[in-house]
Amino acid sequence: MKAMILAAGYGTRLRPVTYTIPKPIVPLCGRPLMAWAVESLFAAGIRDIVVNLHHLPEAIERYLGEAYAGEARFEFSYEAEILGTGGGVRRVWPLLVADDEFFLVNGDTIQFPPYDALRSVLRENDALAALTLRHPPQGDRFTPVWFEKNLVTGFGNGTGEPLMFAGTHLISRRIFDYLPDKEFSGIVDEVYQPLIESGKERLAGVVDDGLLWFDIGTPLRYMAASRALLARTVDGTLVPARATHIAEDSLVHDTASVRGNCTRSIVGARSTSEGDLRDSVVWDDCRIAPGVVLESCVVAHGVEISAPVELRNVLICRDDAEIPREGECRFEHGLALRDI
Repeated sequence: MKAMILAAGYGTRLRPVTYTIPKPIVPLCGRPLMAWAVESLFAAGIRDIVVNLHHLPEAIERYLGEAYAGEARFEFSYEAEILGTGGGVRRVWPLLVADDEFFLVNGDTIQFPPYDALRSVLRENDALAALTLRHPPQGDRFTPVWFEKNLVTGFGNGTGEPLMFAGTHLISRRIFDYLPDKEFSGIVDEVYQPLIESGKERLAGVVDDGLLWFDIGTPLRYMAASRALLARTVDGTLVPARATHIAEDSLVHDTASVRGNCTRSIVGARSTSEGDLRDSVVWDDCRIAPGVVLESCVVAHGVEISAPVELRNVLICRDDAEIPREGECRFEHGLALRDI
């Protein structure tokens, strides 16, 4: 069986870091976001993976080729213009149509999908697709997916219980009979919803409220995911990422050097910290001098903080020419800072 990972988006809500790196390469607890999706598929026995690309595609292709050389077969679909979920799948139909079903996974959502349960419910109901659903966090904004007796009854409106789509579908190859004959399309509003309303096809679902699920949309959500995944790694629930080790309550890359305080923090490859890290995430190739205090901060790739300063609840990037001066950031201490 094959899977497709959706990785073509701009990651606008995580700017400014996504001006210079694609969102699927953003590190999370020692792994790029993309790696969580890939390794979840590996755990389900899937090693044949299609990835769609648009924004800064070379970095994603290079990472996958180097990190999983000999472990999986990746095929890439470059979209000159973003095609939407339906258009992206339609473009690669020759790669997916040979099997009865394929998985479609969001590349920026951390989850451990119930793949076997999705297969069962799809086949038992002869459904066009089976979606992973969950009860939404309190106060979260989402489009309700109405669910009753193992079937989806509508998006936005329907009968049964309103749930949240968790980002994973198992899809029958019959989908290629219904995708619109145009470049851009959405799979929910232009395929799933009309077919439900007409009664021509059924959509099944599996409710999975597993604790380890995160939509990495904003810096605040990124920090929440980092804290939760770090805690699960330190307590042994999750295996540490390759070439990392647990240092008391922190996760440190084997090539990093930490000579200052490091409490409930993550330190990436080749980074050096002589400052005071508290509940913070330091990415690769960073330099943090003595006298620097960081609390609940994210330090992006290649940042150097050489003078004593105290920063709290900020995303810290280099003052790069790619970051617009009129964007989300303020520029201080030779750095670009965005409040978390």
